[in-house]
Amino acid sequence: MSLTKPLRSVLFLSALAALPACTESRAAEVAAASATAPIHVETVEARAEQVPASLALTGTLRGARQAELAANAAGKVLETYVERGAHVKKGALLARLDVRAASLGAAEARAAAELSRKQGESAKRECARYEALLGQGAIGQAEYDRVADQCRLAPLALAAAEARAGMAGVVASDGAIRAPFAGLVSERFIEVGQYLRPDSRVVSLADIDTLRLELTVPEDKIASLKEGGALTFTVAAYPDRVFAGTVKHIAASVRETTRDLIAEAVVDNADHALRPGMFASAALRTADVAATVIPKEAVVTREGRSEVYAVVDHRLEQRVVQLGAEKGALVAVTRGLSNGEHIVNKPAPTLQNGQAVE
Repeated sequence: MSLTKPLRSVLFLSALAALPACTESRAAEVAAASATAPIHVETVEARAEQVPASLALTGTLRGARQAELAANAAGKVLETYVERGAHVKKGALLARLDVRAASLGAAEARAAAELSRKQGESAKRECARYEALLGQGAIGQAEYDRVADQCRLAPLALAAAEARAGMAGVVASDGAIRAPFAGLVSERFIEVGQYLRPDSRVVSLADIDTLRLELTVPEDKIASLKEGGALTFTVAAYPDRVFAGTVKHIAASVRETTRDLIAEAVVDNADHALRPGMFASAALRTADVAATVIPKEAVVTREGRSEVYAVVDHRLEQRVVQLGAEKGALVAVTRGLSNGEHIVNKPAPTLQNGQAVE
């Protein structure tokens, strides 16, 4: 049966229209085949190894020596010589008080002490004279006893006067308030013109060359504490820096209200990066334990999760893992992976879950 010319034209045009669809379908098939083609990856075996175990603790940094200095004298503030954040040496002048009244009182007390000394010397001579008169029978025993009592009381009066003079001198000298140790002025409580009492706070001073990390240890973890134990810790101010310390002091008893114990670690702070009052997240080194370890470079971090690519039946299996302690180039895996499993080392960013590998 022969086709008419118009019918042949329609069939030809239909065939031309179908050609792009066939080409796109073939391209999709080729792409799918290419995507499922096995790729070559380098794998490593997860194995068991001894790694350092640690106890997670929290604590607060304190100055090796830290104190709020009191005036120890009464008077108006004449001068202040430090500001917050200032580093001062031992003996540095922090403030000066108006102690002119105390100085006059000290001068009066010294004069009274000198008067008592002269009176004691006079009484001693008088006693010697009366003793001679008693031996000659010129005076009676009662008169001699009266003078002798004055001689015995004179040294006591002198001692009391000298003590008062010493106390007055201390009050006068305390008008110059000095640093008892070298450190950082974390707070200043006084201003010029302010009147201070002996118990008034002047400055808060902390020695920050060496710090104490005060740790709170739960009762059931006390067995892990040992004097000389090593620990590491981090602070919010330096999230990428790890600091080290050594356990130095352990409290003798558990606090009944909180059922925990306070321990202190000594921390070197030569660069003054750390400051008293900082909160620290610490890891106290304990005995080594067996754990599953893998190379650090096999771990991929995505959106805060740690992931690895395990090879199961020649295909990739993307897994979220929980990491533990580190040991050189290795890291422990506490969850998500077992000993003997193979994972991709140095995974490329193009790897996908379920991808075939060889």
